[in-house]
Amino acid sequence: MISLPSKRSAGVLACVLLLAAGCGLGDAPGTPRLVAHRSGSGNFPENSRSAITAALREGYPSIEVDLVLTRDRIPILSHDAWIDPVLCTYAPGPGEAEPRRLPEDSRWPIQDFTLEELQRDFRCGGLGDPTKPEAQRIADTYVTFDELLSLVKGHPDTVLQFDIKEDPAYTQSPEVFADEILSRWNTAALPNRFFITSTRGALLKAFQARQDMEALLIWPELRKDSNATVTAILNELQRQVGVKELIQLTRDAGADGIAVAYQVADRAALESVRSAGLKTAVWTANTEAQLSLFCRWPLDYLITDYVERAPCR
Repeated sequence: MISLPSKRSAGVLACVLLLAAGCGLGDAPGTPRLVAHRSGSGNFPENSRSAITAALREGYPSIEVDLVLTRDRIPILSHDAWIDPVLCTYAPGPGEAEPRRLPEDSRWPIQDFTLEELQRDFRCGGLGDPTKPEAQRIADTYVTFDELLSLVKGHPDTVLQFDIKEDPAYTQSPEVFADEILSRWNTAALPNRFFITSTRGALLKAFQARQDMEALLIWPELRKDSNATVTAILNELQRQVGVKELIQLTRDAGADGIAVAYQVADRAALESVRSAGLKTAVWTANTEAQLSLFCRWPLDYLITDYVERAPCR
């Protein structure tokens, strides 16, 4: 993630990969707000009704959901801007014992379907996530943003993170996202605090141009079709992005802070970012060792699939 002098590169890479305690830095009090990534996808299908309901029942401090727009501009919860062929199937037809799988290499943009078509023809969550084999398998329809807001009623202390999945190749424009999501949020008039995240500065600026809100830049952008761990670590270490550049990236995006992948997180750099008046977050730490480490960092948010594993809950 962060640049350090070249003579330390090997040590930094080892530190990142092994998550050694603080990379040579001493412990300091940390008070990160824990965020249930994709509503808590370690235990339930990601962005699902079952995950949201469980997160609210357990009293998780924050819930993160991913938002995409349908063809009729209705925000729904989906990590990808397309129907995921690994996690989703066709809706079962009459007499079908097992749902039919989608073509393995398909990438059908959600913006090509109306909400009615999506709810009628597809189900997600029943196949299970191969990266989280212990999570429950529950086939269900997509959750709409309006339904999410209805579920959150009565939980005013739950902070909501909206990760906006805007992608020029697959989705509507940043302005359309901002209009559709904010109009629904404002109509709901919930007392909850929320913040938005995105890898794209143009998206963050479109939201902030419409009303004042907290916005964090997601960094680095990890494409689903890449080897996220190795590629991100090597590329960012090779680029040698320093603290000043990291702060500038955040400010250029019009963001209030930056959320950094745990694989490339450096404590000293994030402390410097925070000292510059910007918020900091780390995603997605999942093992008990990782969570124990990052709970001791002075972060604003710690994003995880397993909130229950974190000692700072």
